[in-house]
Amino acid sequence: MDRPGKELPKDYRDVAIELVDNQGWRYSRQHGKHPVLYPADATKTPLIVPTTPGDRRGGHGFRNWVAQIRQRGGVWPARRK
Repeated sequence: MDRPGKELPKDYRDVAIELVDNQGWRYSRQHGKHPVLYPADATKTPLIVPTTPGDRRGGHGFRNWVAQIRQRGGVWPARRK
């Protein structure tokens, strides 16, 4: 099983690690392609993980990506234990 690493910007990496380690998601990176997150619910579609941070001024890219995670059953920010 792959695990998110330095190929992802820090904000995206933090979310991906939480999903993989604590929420049952799978992470896959294939040579020459974008990394992909697979939801714990196999009926939901996979989600491509951006490898560039995008425009920091608006932050819409990251927020939209997190919204897509929530649509697929993920939780972010993570619940405190």
